[in-house]
Amino acid sequence: MTPYWLDGASPLAGALTGDVSADVLVIGAGLCGASAALALGRAGIDTVWLDAGAVAHGASGRNAGFLLQGTAERYVRAVAIHGRERAQRVHGLSRENHRAMAATIAELGLDCGYQRRGSLQLAGSPEEEGDLLESAALLREDGFPAEERGADALGEHLSGAGFRLGVHLPDDGELQPASFVRGVAQAAMGLGVRLYEHTPVTTLHADSPGDVRAETPTGTVRAQIALVCTNASAGALLGGLRGAIDAVRGQMLATAAAPPVFECPIYADHGYDYWRQDEHGRIALGGWRNLDPEGEVGPDEMLHPVIQARMTDFIRRFPALRDVPITHRWSGTMGFSRDGLPLVGAVPGAPGALVAAGFTGHGFGFAWVCGRSLVDIVLEGRSEVAELFPARRFRT
Repeated sequence: MTPYWLDGASPLAGALTGDVSADVLVIGAGLCGASAALALGRAGIDTVWLDAGAVAHGASGRNAGFLLQGTAERYVRAVAIHGRERAQRVHGLSRENHRAMAATIAELGLDCGYQRRGSLQLAGSPEEEGDLLESAALLREDGFPAEERGADALGEHLSGAGFRLGVHLPDDGELQPASFVRGVAQAAMGLGVRLYEHTPVTTLHADSPGDVRAETPTGTVRAQIALVCTNASAGALLGGLRGAIDAVRGQMLATAAAPPVFECPIYADHGYDYWRQDEHGRIALGGWRNLDPEGEVGPDEMLHPVIQARMTDFIRRFPALRDVPITHRWSGTMGFSRDGLPLVGAVPGAPGALVAAGFTGHGFGFAWVCGRSLVDIVLEGRSEVAELFPARRFRT
């Protein structure tokens, strides 16, 4: 069950022992928490950072390492749900998220396998072809590059697997997700952020601004404000979010090094199936949650034998991959919001806390700017990202 990305990952910090205090408490050491911790460290804010497990050992180290633009919905569907103007703003924000992460990689000199080869969305049915073509047209109208590719342009390996049409988005990227988050964490620690791994928050008292208390099994943290960056489990700490975010499981596998087959990250079947071949030739593949949508709901990281078998069968459809060993199988838990958009900012019933959560399978498309936006609120009192994704829109 150890993800390929976390092979050989060593601890970055010990657990909390005793009572400590800080100006800001960050809870959750995934991508969002890392973004917030780094921004706080750069601002010179006294910060304590807690994680129930270890840095990037949650969803941030259990995904496929895609840096995609947009939400989990195809653009035509996003426009239908959110309206043209808002869908365009959301899409543009995800591209800013990618740019900001790429700048951080360059600034910190992170060795995380970052590449910008674009992404390919594939259609496997006439209905999906129509969605893709309409999405591509809308994207171009709104200023986002998108290029249709017919079966000939897809290549024999994809057309032979039944795909007849694709849309290439040239500005998308990919990276080793755990290496990125762990590298950021080390940079934040170098700026004075105090990280404690394996320190779950059992109770968060945030009903009084300026007097926040987080209780853990081994100590207590007091702070002026708490930034809750725990995605799927945010509702467990903040009662005002209960019912607003669902824990949804995703299955993953990885192969040994294989001959070059896929030129960039790929999405298929309306985004339910996704895979890429990394810089070492290894293929990370995940999805197929639609085979058992009810069974893949819940916080437990467990393998789903039927879905894993289907994923294995899919890999074997490609002649060059029929004998390539599968070396890793794992799952991860994501936080899905009711409308597919993140929840950011002030929380009902918890004036001492801010939240960024509910990334709906696209955490690496939004979580970096969302984590940074919480620090904007702390330092400046407002954030355009929080105004776009207000956490209070789901009052429970």
